[in-house]
Amino acid sequence: MAPCPVVTLRSGALKVDLAPSIGGAIAGFWHNGTPLMRETPDEAFRQRLVRQTSSYPLIPYSNRIAHGRFSFQGIAHQLALNFGDHPHSIHGNAWQNPWQVDEAGDTHCRLSFLHRPLGSDAKAWPFAYRAEQVFALSPDGLMITLLVENMDHRAMPAGLGLHPFFPKRSGVRLKFWAGYVYQIGPDSLPAACIPVPAEWDYRVMRDVDEPGLDNCFEGWDGKAEILFEQEGILLRLDADPVYGHLVVYVPPRRDFFAVEPVTHLNDAINRPDIVRHGLHVLQPRELLTGTVRFGVEVQ
Repeated sequence: MAPCPVVTLRSGALKVDLAPSIGGAIAGFWHNGTPLMRETPDEAFRQRLVRQTSSYPLIPYSNRIAHGRFSFQGIAHQLALNFGDHPHSIHGNAWQNPWQVDEAGDTHCRLSFLHRPLGSDAKAWPFAYRAEQVFALSPDGLMITLLVENMDHRAMPAGLGLHPFFPKRSGVRLKFWAGYVYQIGPDSLPAACIPVPAEWDYRVMRDVDEPGLDNCFEGWDGKAEILFEQEGILLRLDADPVYGHLVVYVPPRRDFFAVEPVTHLNDAINRPDIVRHGLHVLQPRELLTGTVRFGVEVQ
């Protein structure tokens, strides 16, 4: 397999590597050599393993669609199950395709991906769309803008999300505020929506321990903080209001965790009765966009 090209951005003490051909993923984010996101191993570059990268986009939907099935405007759709032996479709299809580099400089890069629902690609997503990622690096942090545009002749359900992974090591702490959280059933889909319980309450900075989280928080205020205590670095996440939900993934006995700004609830397309599900309906040529900022502060 040919080497994977990398686009490198630099500004001040910060460096970002992008891997457009691996799902438009981020391959690394560092401050003076200290990883602020999970580092991508060499094997992931050789084998194009997007799930081992630092971050990837969730377009045109976030998280799971139950059994890959949904109905929209009276038409039933069956998506391909795109996550190994997992029983649901997950995270859209933009992360599983190469992206095009439209523009690149020392501190910025714009990537795009065009999905046409032809042949087997129609099983990935039955609507045509265009996606875009814009990365802007400054000495103070990284800004990522996602965009999805409906290129179909009919309305399309749509959402956005980012899936950044962070190193889980001694002295790494997390803080965010949200009013509610969805419990997860044995099928990995949302069950009851409850006030955030004490064991999942991160309103006060606390260690990222082993709660086994893989849950969607509702009523998120768009802010989160990750403290790398030993290195004296604070990473501040600040998301546009369109990102009204936050998925937090803390797998047990692993050296990483994920804090994912997303627009909508898991399986939102099958839950129209939930008022704040967050899924959007885009008319032809209508677009949905949102920015997430990762501010870096040295303590």
